[in-house]
Amino acid sequence: MSANTLNSIENNAPIAVTMADKLIGEAPLQINFTGINSTDDSGIVSYFWEFPEDTSTSQNATYTFNHPGVYDISLTVTDTENLTAKATLTITVTEGFVDTSDIIEECITKGGKANESGLKKWCWSDMTLPNYSGSKGKSFNDDQLTIDSECNENAVSIVDGQLHFFVDPVNPPVDTSWCERDFNMRAEIRTNSWNVKHPMGTEEWFGWSYTFGNNYIIDNNNQWLFFQVHHAVVGDSPQMELMVIKDGQFSGHDAGEIYVVNNANNSEYHPTGITPVAGETLDIVVHTIWSDASNGLLQVWINGNQIYNKQVATVYEAHPWGGNAKWGIYKWPWANESGVQKSLEQGITSMETHMGPLRMITRKPGDTDYLTDSYNLVAPN
Repeated sequence: MSANTLNSIENNAPIAVTMADKLIGEAPLQINFTGINSTDDSGIVSYFWEFPEDTSTSQNATYTFNHPGVYDISLTVTDTENLTAKATLTITVTEGFVDTSDIIEECITKGGKANESGLKKWCWSDMTLPNYSGSKGKSFNDDQLTIDSECNENAVSIVDGQLHFFVDPVNPPVDTSWCERDFNMRAEIRTNSWNVKHPMGTEEWFGWSYTFGNNYIIDNNNQWLFFQVHHAVVGDSPQMELMVIKDGQFSGHDAGEIYVVNNANNSEYHPTGITPVAGETLDIVVHTIWSDASNGLLQVWINGNQIYNKQVATVYEAHPWGGNAKWGIYKWPWANESGVQKSLEQGITSMETHMGPLRMITRKPGDTDYLTDSYNLVAPN
């Protein structure tokens, strides 16, 4: 190749990519930034970060935000021929104090539909569930929630002010005139509507307590879910889940451990190290921003300890919206006789769990308090 040919090759401008280990939090908030994913065809020679009261020329930078506010942090990269590109990342810093007066008072149900903004509460003790037959579920509380049961119409009830979930795979026998399953496998409630399709950028908080029944036995051969968010595409796995794993599912981890599953992030399975036992109650908070990897966020706390916190994709690329949330027992291996038999051989004839009051916040970009730290507003009392 001649020198003239080499000189005629056009140099493209670089592509700047900003990333941070967190997007929101209370002041003072220390955040680690990186431009490592920035690219250029001829090579990047310099990085320039602009912070509120400082700058940095390193590829990786750390900055502490001492005051509440919304900050646009920019990174400019320059290549070998002095072409530049710029990218920004929005950081939200909140006050350390949160008014919890709304949740320390006696719980009174004040719910809403899945797509309605604001704080929604369901307290169970002041509610009545509907009686129904010949179907897998029925809506209740002004069509805000739906019972989703396969295939026992009495799988969800209210006992002592809590939701009670109960699944016996063989009793009562499945009525195949209306249920296509051969065995009972699901006792859940979900938000309405099923195909809510939260727009990208929608923020949600969920908080509830979940108690494993006194007769709970860890199933070595079958995994199951007690929380999921589904984007309403039949046949697809949920966007995210809280799963109790089976033996041998993951190397070095025993049956009964809880995993955070983010299927929207290339089917990521994240161990928590938490293995509940019979009678144990877990206090759970989930916070998410439904978006792609550049703006998505998923955080999970169990018993006050944060066990997952990532800026990550929370929606499927092919289905870019947030879905409806579901709580209870979903033991899909019991859809087949082999799965049921594996449990029966261990002496597991049924499952029951309990759920305390549910608090949920939905906010869209532009809503009051969007991206405000609301852990204390939804955390179980």
